[in-house]
Amino acid sequence: MTLDVMIDIESLDTSPNCVILTIGAVSFNPKGMGVVERLELRPTIDEQTDVYNRVINEDTIRWWGNQSPEAMEEAMGDNGRESFYTCMEKLYKFCWNKRAVWSNGAGFDCVAMESAWRQLDIKIPWPFYMVRDTRTLFEVTGVKLKDGGYVTKHTAVADAEHQALTVQRAYAKLIKAGMVSP
Repeated sequence: MTLDVMIDIESLDTSPNCVILTIGAVSFNPKGMGVVERLELRPTIDEQTDVYNRVINEDTIRWWGNQSPEAMEEAMGDNGRESFYTCMEKLYKFCWNKRAVWSNGAGFDCVAMESAWRQLDIKIPWPFYMVRDTRTLFEVTGVKLKDGGYVTKHTAVADAEHQALTVQRAYAKLIKAGMVSP
């Protein structure tokens, strides 16, 4: 069975050309239980602003100032940083040959990844029609993302995993109702 990918990012802006602080991705079967593989990436911040002119927004900086110290360190700390290109290349390989890509809202995380790949001249690893939006699924099924809790909010890979597990709970409801085949 081909797996899907859930992507979550933390950034310094809400535009497609944002500076990306961290990228979390998990592969999973929406009709299954649990995640198969996790990927956590930390692109260099200065390279994104100095070389690629990616965007930082003052409102987003202020928003980060109201987050937990753990979340701020996870997102903005220097540990484990790799070049922007290397991170996007690794994400490309992780997403390649997956059935669909998900994010919590179709208008940001996947759009920002596509913008970054275009900027770096890397092919987008999914067809446009295979982007999936968790918010629509959650609204239709009545499943809430906030149920189940987080370990640390705004940790990209933990958020991606939590979102994937919530998609699985939503699919379980649809399967139980006979609306989706197992």
